[in-house]
Amino acid sequence: MTESPPSAAEQFFAALRELRQATVAVSYAMLARQAAAQQPPLKISGQRLSDWFLGNALPADPAVVRFLVEYLQSRATRASGYQQRPLSWWLSLHQHAAQQRQNNRDDGGHGAVLSRSHRLPKVWRVPTRNASFTGRVEALNTVRLRLQTGLTPSIAVLHGIGGVGKTSLAVEYAHRHADLLDVIWWVDAEEPASAIDQFAALAVELGVTSEHTMAKRGAAEARNWLQRHVGWLVILDDIPSSDLARDLIPAGPGRVLITSRDTRWSTIGAVVDVDVFSREESVSLLKTQNVAMSDSDADRVAAAVDDLPLAVAQAAGFISETGMPAGEYVSELETHANDLLGEGRPATYPRSAASVVALSLERLAGTDQAALGLLRLCVFLGPDPVPVSWFAGAEPMRPVQLRVVVGRLVRMGLARRTPAGDALIVHRTTAAIVRDILPASERRALRTRLQEILVSVRPGEPDVVHAWPAWALLAPHAAFLQNVSSGAEEIESPEFRALILSAARYLELAGHGRAANEMAARARERWSATLGDDHFDTMRAAQRQSATLPPAHPDALRIEEELYARRVRLLGPDDPDTLASASNLAMALADLGQHEAARRLDEETLARRRRVFGPDDNRTLISMDNLANRLSGLGDPQGAKVLRDGVLATRQRVLGDDHPDTLRSRLGLARDLARLGRLAEAAEIGDATLADATRSLGTDHRLTLTAADTVAGILRERGDTAQARLLGEDILARRRATLGADHPETVGSAVLLATDLAALGETAAAEDLRRQFALEPPA
Repeated sequence: MTESPPSAAEQFFAALRELRQATVAVSYAMLARQAAAQQPPLKISGQRLSDWFLGNALPADPAVVRFLVEYLQSRATRASGYQQRPLSWWLSLHQHAAQQRQNNRDDGGHGAVLSRSHRLPKVWRVPTRNASFTGRVEALNTVRLRLQTGLTPSIAVLHGIGGVGKTSLAVEYAHRHADLLDVIWWVDAEEPASAIDQFAALAVELGVTSEHTMAKRGAAEARNWLQRHVGWLVILDDIPSSDLARDLIPAGPGRVLITSRDTRWSTIGAVVDVDVFSREESVSLLKTQNVAMSDSDADRVAAAVDDLPLAVAQAAGFISETGMPAGEYVSELETHANDLLGEGRPATYPRSAASVVALSLERLAGTDQAALGLLRLCVFLGPDPVPVSWFAGAEPMRPVQLRVVVGRLVRMGLARRTPAGDALIVHRTTAAIVRDILPASERRALRTRLQEILVSVRPGEPDVVHAWPAWALLAPHAAFLQNVSSGAEEIESPEFRALILSAARYLELAGHGRAANEMAARARERWSATLGDDHFDTMRAAQRQSATLPPAHPDALRIEEELYARRVRLLGPDDPDTLASASNLAMALADLGQHEAARRLDEETLARRRRVFGPDDNRTLISMDNLANRLSGLGDPQGAKVLRDGVLATRQRVLGDDHPDTLRSRLGLARDLARLGRLAEAAEIGDATLADATRSLGTDHRLTLTAADTVAGILRERGDTAQARLLGEDILARRRATLGADHPETVGSAVLLATDLAALGETAAAEDLRRQFALEPPA
């Protein structure tokens, strides 16, 4: 069904709200004072102004329109991007709107009140309902349950960050319950003085005072009436602080619904946290206004604005109006969020997403520069939780002061805390708008400072499993910071580049191969542009990119061949990095089945390492191990065992029996013996190695679990599937606990255990395990 075009009145109200949002420092009280100073004076109350900006009444006097337009356009901020309209346009639109409303009742010479449905309460003042309102069923039900009437008012507080849809939710609740109540009154509570005027207007509507009654007395009479009557709902929208609420909340057996970004409401009313849309709700709203949009495109747009309802609504309107493809919108959003999210404000929202953020920033700048500084840092990190402790040494303040600063950001709706309270989250859309507002020079300075902060909280080496939880917090933020860097003119510090490579290594070890590869590939691409292909860090990024590709991926061979040739040219054939590339190239060849070429390169690399580093150096021993693997791949387990014997003897002599590298050599020897059919010897070495690894490293160490895997494999070769199954269950449980259910080693353990269960006839248990890990059915 085709939507009807907006009426002249609706166009006028939308334009008026857009004009006021461009002048975020102008209050109702200031407008009233300026109007009184005109010649002749214009008498305008805060209540009238609120009605006009809410769209509940139309100014009747063109002089009032002239004053509002001229004054507000003179105060419009350049940062808002507001495009001024000629006064003649405003007066013509107002005249047209007034003609359309000429049959509505007169409003005392100040405005014509818009017509109401006969099903609405006798006293009704609520903004227009959002025709595209979607979802929010759980939140609406929660508000309904919280607002149960009694002798005192039942109070519910809709709390959430800016743009999350608190006001829209309150409007929808009011309309859904309109036929159940006698009085529903909306109060724009952002400015306390204006709120008093609006309560005074309620007294007039109730018939307990006249329009000539002083505002404070009228407000008191309205509150007295509410205290003695039932069947009413007062909505206090956008109260900036809970400290102001006690003077505004009326007493009596009614309902009070509050919207606020402040967090301190638990002692006043039942708090209903309003979160962002679910992805399904976002997609539904986008497709409602863009029927030809595919599900995948709607999902991309929703993900780009992180399901923030106001931003979703703006994106839906902008794409519908301009026809911009979803992919182009998402791309533009990355670099021009303030421009895009300053356009297309939905008619049912008082401000655009960009204006909501701009207003909060202006308030923050006037009250807490430290909080503003912390926010500016956080917007260059990712949308994941940011530990507060990271900033303890970054800003000159005590831990208690830092907590207070974080609390200020949370209360103003610019961030939220994690449930544990030790980290904060800045919404993706808020962060994008703030980044876009900042000057380029300030963006560069903040990124440089954040590089220093992230380097300072580096949790050690990525191959230490105990450090993985800290790396899990750090890695996504390091990647995000690199992604928002501006280009070839901005070169990261060597320490930050090392952090990026270590973060990619952590992701690889933790089983996040694709994320590791993407991080390394981006680093290589960026450093190739800023540092050149021959820079050491660019080459290290290429090496990490190759290492994180899936086995037998053709790109790995291409990258390793290019890298090896480059290092030979720049560093010579005997440089340690060149020899490392040679070893990696041999593995890439072997992964693609080119075992003979891999063997020749491994033999050459082993000879060079013996000559350069000596026979006892660990790098030489690694080459011997690699060559042993190549021989096994070529069907020569005896030749592999001879090499492994030499590696093991050297490591036992140089490193000792319990060193991790020695333990690895012992396991390799056990596997060689098993391939030769010498299962009893293999089992003896495997069992002893598992016992020594458990004693020296602990039961949950990755090498201990690798030893257990080797022992289980030998048990299967010997036909003892029952014992292999018992050991496999323990391995799976420990890997799931230490590495996570999605880690490749955990999944590999699940595959082996499912095979053992099936071989033992426990088909149902095997199928259940396959379902748990989404494993392919056996061939």
